[in-house]
Amino acid sequence: MKKILGILLLAVSCSFISFSSGQTKFRDLIELKHQKDLQFYHAVFSPDGNRLASVGSQGMVYVWDAAQSYPVHFKQVHKGVVLSCAYTPNGTYLITGGEDKTIKVTLAKDLSEVKSIPVSGQVRELAIAGKRLVALLQKGEVQIYDTDTWELVGKPRYAAPDSRIVFNNQGDRFYVWFASRITCIAAKDGALLKVFNTNYATPTDLAVSADDAFLAVGFGQAEEIIRVYASLDFKQVKAVKKTGTGDYANGLSFFHQSNHLLYHSGAGNSTLKVLDMTTGTNTTVLKGTALVKTSIAKDDVKVILSPKASSTIQLMAVTK
Repeated sequence: MKKILGILLLAVSCSFISFSSGQTKFRDLIELKHQKDLQFYHAVFSPDGNRLASVGSQGMVYVWDAAQSYPVHFKQVHKGVVLSCAYTPNGTYLITGGEDKTIKVTLAKDLSEVKSIPVSGQVRELAIAGKRLVALLQKGEVQIYDTDTWELVGKPRYAAPDSRIVFNNQGDRFYVWFASRITCIAAKDGALLKVFNTNYATPTDLAVSADDAFLAVGFGQAEEIIRVYASLDFKQVKAVKKTGTGDYANGLSFFHQSNHLLYHSGAGNSTLKVLDMTTGTNTTVLKGTALVKTSIAKDDVKVILSPKASSTIQLMAVTK
């Protein structure tokens, strides 16, 4: 009898091929499509995992039922490309930002606008935990907002314009990078908690384990494409070596029920892999991927792979 492993992949239909390792198999379920000529840039699950939001070109925001092939709602919320989106922890609001230099707060149930926040540059990245929204702007300014008032909190910090914003699971701090340095910032008031210099390479991605014990850092153009550090003292505890010329790691996400790290390896025929933190083994789960970010639902049964500028999302199931 087949057992669902608990991984549903919402992946962009690029050059995906069917892949199996042992008895683990991937199969296509549903193809989700944006409107004609619209491109997909980012997607995230709602907190309960039953819906997902996607954003893209022409200011469009979509909300999908994760079990259906059509959007529940879609609306032009911005002007130009929308680059990032995030749900509030209770799932009430959907926050979006992009090239029009605004952060939009909409009701997730119907995408009606609640508030529009003007900012000084394009919104490259958004992240939410507790009552804090963090936005990364085009020139590297990191802004923190109180989600009760939508007012700025503390003084701005700075990061690389292509940095990720990753909260720990307690929601009291978040991580960004600039050059080879990783900065830990207090969510409450923006206080600088710690600066860690990897003395290695410029990061490509970050992820924090469910128990907050580990910080995984992706790299490119380096002998080790992933280094995992203890969050408490930043001592290195694991590493993943490159598998070919030009290899890099991105799309890093820890599963919520285990210390397994999902990541994308960019060498040759790009692959999606899982690193078991206990054994140190890497397992390839999908070949032919092309992505930038991943999002895993809280129950670990659904995963979104988010590449840039694609017009379809492919729903896939993993069975064993």
